[in-house]
Amino acid sequence: MLSHMLPLGFLDIAALDPARSAAFYEGVLGFETSAGGHTRFRTENVEGGFPDLENGFAPVVGVLKAGDIVPYFEPEDLDAALEKVVDLGGKVLLPPVESAPGHYVAIVTDPSGAKIALTRIQR
Repeated sequence: MLSHMLPLGFLDIAALDPARSAAFYEGVLGFETSAGGHTRFRTENVEGGFPDLENGFAPVVGVLKAGDIVPYFEPEDLDAALEKVVDLGGKVLLPPVESAPGHYVAIVTDPSGAKIALTRIQR
């Protein structure tokens, strides 16, 4: 068991049309959004993005489908966390890949198939 809970670091909402998704969340929930290569959003307590399933970072969007909501967490030891995923009945869909300099992301599922991302950020 973990000695402490990990905070939610980021949240992706997979989108076929990131601009349209951003407009939806702005209008319905008041998100602040910004366009770019990875359309981003911000709420009072969480930051996230709308990965473009057609033109986004291929390794990550390759394991997502439209509508997936993927929370990102940064465990102290990414490799140990990935071992626990498998030991506890989950699956590794995407082993760690470098998505930005020093930023590694892995996508896994829990035993029911819900997707989460585990990251390592070298500071």
